[in-house]
Amino acid sequence: MDESKVVIQMKDIVKKFGDFTANDHINLTVHKGEVHAILGENGAGKSTMMNVLCGLYKPTSGQIFINEKEVHFNSPKDAIDIGIGMVHQHF
Repeated sequence: MDESKVVIQMKDIVKKFGDFTANDHINLTVHKGEVHAILGENGAGKSTMMNVLCGLYKPTSGQIFINEKEVHFNSPKDAIDIGIGMVHQHF
């Protein structure tokens, strides 16, 4: 297993809802074999970031790379089709 391979990369992700900025230039890199925990206070933008990664929200700006290839999700189905999904805590 090549653990140096980047499998998920979010670069300078911004997500705005009107004048409110939920994510302000978020960067995340996940290498093959890594496990990450996303922690923060209520309202910190954790769920928004994950919803962008899973195709529920389109980022206002920034880039997402999966296996070093830039992707653009128009729906959660687009994310699921390449192997990205999320189980919500209230499911």
